[in-house]
Amino acid sequence: MFTQKTVFDKKFHSKIKEKLSQSYEELIFDLREDLNSGYTNDFFCEGFLDRLKEIISDKSLNSYTDLNHYWSNLLENAIYLVQLHEECSESQSNDDEVEFSEVEEEIFNFWNESDLTESFLELKDQDKSVFEVSKILQPLIENQIISFFYLNISKNPLLGEESYIYKAVPEKGDNDKCLYLGENNQLVRLEPPCETFPTMPVVGVNKHENLIFLEGDKRYVITEGLKPITHGNLSLHILPNCEKGFSQIEDISKNVLCALDIIKETSSDLYQTFSSFTHSIIPVDEPGIVSFSQQQLPGYSSINLFERDFVDLIDDLLHENGHHYLNAFLNVDELIIEDDEKIYFSPWRKALRPVRGIYHATFTFYWALELFSSLYKNVVVEDKIKSYQFSTEQKNKITKRFIEEFEMLTYCFTDLKHAHKNKKITEQGWSLISESFKMIESHRELQVKAYKNLGINDLNSINELKSLLSEQRAHFKL
Repeated sequence: MFTQKTVFDKKFHSKIKEKLSQSYEELIFDLREDLNSGYTNDFFCEGFLDRLKEIISDKSLNSYTDLNHYWSNLLENAIYLVQLHEECSESQSNDDEVEFSEVEEEIFNFWNESDLTESFLELKDQDKSVFEVSKILQPLIENQIISFFYLNISKNPLLGEESYIYKAVPEKGDNDKCLYLGENNQLVRLEPPCETFPTMPVVGVNKHENLIFLEGDKRYVITEGLKPITHGNLSLHILPNCEKGFSQIEDISKNVLCALDIIKETSSDLYQTFSSFTHSIIPVDEPGIVSFSQQQLPGYSSINLFERDFVDLIDDLLHENGHHYLNAFLNVDELIIEDDEKIYFSPWRKALRPVRGIYHATFTFYWALELFSSLYKNVVVEDKIKSYQFSTEQKNKITKRFIEEFEMLTYCFTDLKHAHKNKKITEQGWSLISESFKMIESHRELQVKAYKNLGINDLNSINELKSLLSEQRAHFKL
């Protein structure tokens, strides 16, 4: 159970991940049983199930890995889509317009929340029905299942005349200059450039000869890849997604290692938590982007390391790790009952958000509070950190962020209580978030003392924030 005692405990982290691993292994077992017993379904594209029967017996799927988890999600999505197509076809045959409309809405939501949204909407604008468009796009999901498996999971070769479209996955570092393959992040330089990127028509993969074959007799070489950086027992992959990242990889690695030094010095608990859930950093150079990660791809954090300062880097590492921590729960348990009702004001986005948005924000920004509370104690109050010299400006930022995060997090408690009361948060989800609020509240005394370290401009800024939150609470009464 998630409590103040277990939140930072390595054994507790392992239990969460073991639950996810068990869920994955049960899924693979069930799929193997179904496919080996002769399961067929005409709503899958021709030849897909035959190829899947070959794939599913591969030993590389026996145990959980983060990439295996990602692949299993692709497969579950394909199965769900086929079920929707069956229902849609059935309601069409029965002339049930109401049911047909409801299923079409589910299909629309499926594509609208996918990474093929743009393609879906473009086809939809061509006077095609949702069902028709969905059937056109379905092969892309099935192609991704096959191509992702042979590129990132299996050691067995993919041979044949047929090509399978692989769509690059930027969340794991894929970009127009290179791909990263498998758990070891083998590097594939896309030289010459792939004209069809971000999609690639893969004809063959031969890991023994370290080659990928595309349509048009194009081939790319699979190389060993970049050596991970190490920090104590922690091994961390740095996976640049642009030439700027490659040219600055030494500086990036030094900055990340320095950030980890400080996290470990200020809070061994935060360091342990980071070590449990993050294994890969993708430095991104995209204006306006701070950081992001994906629920289906645990452990991979994309972070803007070119526009933000060193204090931001420490914060961003722990923020995305907080997403990985929460997603470890979400991937096996139902914590919230999702809907699109935007009724909760987010202090971070300054906009109304649905329950998922406010729940995620509260859990992930809790780690910012822990970080800035620890930095405030060890850098501003006691000046204990010797590995890095914080400037006055950085110390002011630490103090301000500590106070801000406390004010914004405590503001959200009322909204989350409302969400729980209205059955938008499950009992398990409430147990998790209510324990988080106990830990947030434990920082109140230090946060009050921190006000004395604020300069006049920062104090005015905090007062403006508190006024805004007070106004929003009055305006958006629940």
